[in-house]
Amino acid sequence: MHPSIRPLLKKVGLDDKQIEIYLAVLSLKTAKASEIAALGRQSRSHAYIILRELERMGLVSEIEENRIIRFVAEPPQRLLTYLHDRERQYRELQTLIQGAMPVLTSMTSAYVATPRVTTLKGLEGMKQVYRDILVQEFVGMYNAQTALNVFNENIVTMLFGKEAKLYGRDLLVNNEAATRYCKDIYPHDGYAIRLLPQGITFATDTIVYGDVVTLFAFDEENTIIRIENKHIADTFRAWFEVLWQISAETGAQ
Repeated sequence: MHPSIRPLLKKVGLDDKQIEIYLAVLSLKTAKASEIAALGRQSRSHAYIILRELERMGLVSEIEENRIIRFVAEPPQRLLTYLHDRERQYRELQTLIQGAMPVLTSMTSAYVATPRVTTLKGLEGMKQVYRDILVQEFVGMYNAQTALNVFNENIVTMLFGKEAKLYGRDLLVNNEAATRYCKDIYPHDGYAIRLLPQGITFATDTIVYGDVVTLFAFDEENTIIRIENKHIADTFRAWFEVLWQISAETGAQ
């Protein structure tokens, strides 16, 4: 089997166990749950649950032969149908969430005296937080190499495309990935980049926007820590300004 199949199915939305069971059904063409469980390396009861999930996704169907239930893989083209359905559902859900946003926003308020600290984990959580932040004006301290090791590509162009336009200022750890980043993300009147002095390095990404400080720790759990507090945000901005003054402009500016 081509090594890219499992990662591709994961991007489609299947989890690891669903992928193994789906591939087992594809391979066996038609089989009982026990046979699929053995090939998919799952318990029979768990495999049965997953098969039902795949049925609801339109990827697997069942037939009865001599009073025995057997499962059959639908044509692989059904993956495209599944993606199309998800896209439509997301569009509908986005409209509903946008309509509910005034109510949801009215239920919360910014913390001023007492910091509010929230924690998220995982690459998908990181991507979502980046999507929220990078459409706003910000100041950031960024190690492009560490992020590249995690995402395997520029997170900005991954999320917003090659024509992405940022607003604010970035301080980059001076390394080879920073040079590549400066070629991918062009400075303009609303966005500037400087390279930190050689020897100043860190393995996190720190972004300050509004009254929020967000730290991305590219560790085993890919942790995001978000601090909502005006005084702390202003303190980080002050540190940023000190580093900005001693950092070098890039050739693109």
